[in-house]
Amino acid sequence: MNLSHELLARFSPFNTLAYEYLSKVIEKATIKEYTKGTIIFKRGRDLSESLYLVDGNIDLIDSQFAVTSITSEDESHKVRLNSTSPTKVSAVAKSDVVILSVESDFSDLVLAWSESGSEHADEQVGDESEFESAEEGDWMSSLLQSPFFNKIPPGNIRQLFLRFKTQKVAADEAIIKEGERGEFFYVLEAGSAKVVDKQGHILAALRPGDYFGEEALVGDTTRNATVQMLTPGKLMCLEKSDFLTLLQEPVRRFITYDELIADTQNRYQIIDVRLPLERRFQSVPQSRNIPLSQLRKNLPSLDASQVYVVTDDAGRRADVAAQLLNQAGYETLILQEASLHQAAN
Repeated sequence: MNLSHELLARFSPFNTLAYEYLSKVIEKATIKEYTKGTIIFKRGRDLSESLYLVDGNIDLIDSQFAVTSITSEDESHKVRLNSTSPTKVSAVAKSDVVILSVESDFSDLVLAWSESGSEHADEQVGDESEFESAEEGDWMSSLLQSPFFNKIPPGNIRQLFLRFKTQKVAADEAIIKEGERGEFFYVLEAGSAKVVDKQGHILAALRPGDYFGEEALVGDTTRNATVQMLTPGKLMCLEKSDFLTLLQEPVRRFITYDELIADTQNRYQIIDVRLPLERRFQSVPQSRNIPLSQLRKNLPSLDASQVYVVTDDAGRRADVAAQLLNQAGYETLILQEASLHQAAN
């Protein structure tokens, strides 16, 4: 059996990816065949690959020797067999089987890139002329008044302005391009710019004090959109290492499941940013599903009195989601080892 876009798109979450993203995942995927009776993986193993049942029958056996049988005709075959790490079950081939193996870390990276890039889809603005009337104002004051920068320690803010480097830019110059590696965080000091997708749709307007480029740094992915200047201007540029140290780490906080369930005041709202089919069979109890691709447009409707806990089973997408929530001013934590506390739905 050969790898193809159609085969990959049979499985979640790859069925949500555009053709070009599937092409990238295929580069890190292989087809494996096992004979009847083969142990495909054992319980308690950390696997670097995600495994999907393409053809045949498999038994999943847990620590109590309870058996769940899966065939390639079942709806459950569309999600990966090793849904937790380390694995909670052993997988045994009950017939000759065909398995799709995808490098987990790479597919996680592609998902973070594709889903964070689609968040702006409902935020298009129609006419470029609106940029021309933008007032520059005091970019530094605008930046520091944002909810996110209110969370940064004063010492980090001082270091931040010492490490910023100034860059002059021309009208129509592309500051970042979709698909490129992310190496800098940017603040627009002067001028105006637009964020566009690969079809040329305008996704957002940028004015002095607005910042951009952070999602590729947080998710360690390539850029998910292009930023192009509309007028001559000036940028403040911060290297990736400085961004992670000064701006991400101070607000990146964690919570354990035991700490979470010990809460008696119902302060926590658990957010699962995986796709619906990914959590269809297992999820953290009482978690709310807001896929990363939908999170940005849901931010205004969230309750500021709640503490939001993002489950870490979404990999890099969890980091991007926590960053977006923090930037919007919400108190945010990341739930450690969420996959170990999932329950069947």
